[in-house]
Formats: sequence, C-alpha cells, structure tokens
Amino acid sequence: MKPSPTTARPLPARELVRPRPRPEAPAVLYCFPHAGGAASAYRPWPAALPDGIEVVAVQLPGREQRITEPPCVDPARLAYAIGADVAAHGSRPYALFGHSMGALVAFEVARALSADDRSTGPALLAVSGMEHPGSGRPRPTLSRLPEAELLAWMAALGGSPAQALADPQLLEILLPVLRADLAWLEGYVPRPAPRLACPLSVFAGERDDRVALPGLDAWAGETREAATVRRYASGHFYAEEQLRLVCRDLADDLADALDRRGAVR
Repeated sequence: MKPSPTTARPLPARELVRPRPRPEAPAVLYCFPHAGGAASAYRPWPAALPDGIEVVAVQLPGREQRITEPPCVDPARLAYAIGADVAAHGSRPYALFGHSMGALVAFEVARALSADDRSTGPALLAVSGMEHPGSGRPRPTLSRLPEAELLAWMAALGGSPAQALADPQLLEILLPVLRADLAWLEGYVPRPAPRLACPLSVFAGERDDRVALPGLDAWAGETREAATVRRYASGHFYAEEQLRLVCRDLADDLADALDRRGAVR
C-alpha cells in the first residue's frame, strides 16, 4: 500500500533542492521549472524574497544532479514528494509557483494535494507564462521538430535557454530533456476537478506573444478564491529581468493568502 504524503519520509535532495535552506521560515515556496529547465533556475530567488519564505526548487529527472535518469514529467509523483516534504518539515503553509510548462505541473500538483484529505493544500497557486489549458488556443507541436527549427524556437524565446545555444556540450544535454518536456506538454489534457480552495496568482510578460490576456484571465475559473493577473514589461522570461519586482509581488500575494486563511480559521 502506497504511503500517504503526510506519513512518508522526505525524498532525497536530488528531488527537492533547497538553494538556501531556511528551516525556521514560516512559509515555503515550491518552484517548478519551464520545459528543459532545472532547479538551478531558482537559485537567485532566495535573495530576492523575504527571509520568511524558504525556496524549494523541483528537480525533474534528466537534468543537473539527476542527469543519468531518463527525463520525464510526473505530477502525481511530485505531489507525493511535496506532501512528504511538507509533513517532514512541520507542515508549514506553502505556495506553488510554476513557469511555462511548470505552471501546468504546479496546477496538477495543487489539484492532487487539495484532493488529499490527509494533507493540507497550498495556500497559494502562482502560474507564470502560461495560458489556462482550456483557453482554446492550441499549443504548437514542437517536440519532433528538426533540430534547426527547434533551436530557432528556443532562440526566439530569449532568456537563459537561448543562451544555452552557444554551448554545444550543454545543448547536447538539453535537447533530449527539452523534447521530452515538450512531448508531455503536447499530450497534456486537464481532467475535470473541483475548483481550488486557494487564491490563484497569474504572472506573464507583456511582450510574450505566446500568452494572451483572455487566456490568463481564464485561470480565475480554477479557484473559489480571488485570482490576480499581473504582467511585466518584458518577454517570456520576464522574471530574469525583473526578479525583485516579481518576488515582491509574489510575497505580497502569499502574505495576503495566509492572512485570509488565518481569518477563515
């Protein structure tokens, strides 16, 4: 019988990475990477967030210290991992943040944790750089593109993934992981589920042509609580340029969510 997230032992550090451990912090922020991304994308975040928030970055298989593992995306496994981690560290309130592909993974993890009556659901779900999956705009098929076309797509995104194009050795490692992540995205279909009981924050770049405001607004239908949409003067990887502003807004949203949760209790 599979142990529940509230009774399982915490997983090894390879699964959940703490770039700057803050065991005394009263809240935790679990961060999910974009397609092809890794936990190191969130290494700068602790310095931009208040000391009262501990950052825990999700490390998917096939990258960095998990490079020998076949790449895959498994939201159910991640929900189990985070539920175990929450229980093992004092059941502190927590938020989930995911960028691009990570937004959909965080969404599924939030659903799974909220549906498990043996664990506490997130205080806040924050999705970034991704329209609601039911917004009606089809996601492009990218995972099987010829290498030259896939590289051109990466270059158009800008940010750190585009910078990887200049390093042939890094690119050789990145491309299989990216293709696996994109294949998961292409096959993703959200199942019917109750609306979340936590507030939902939506973040995006104003110059990101892969997201449109109606698709961002549509996330409001996934929560019984408040939903907030914020856009920043940049492209898809807006947070790399405006990290302190993004983290300030995210910390404010989490503080508001915790205040409301305390008022309800």
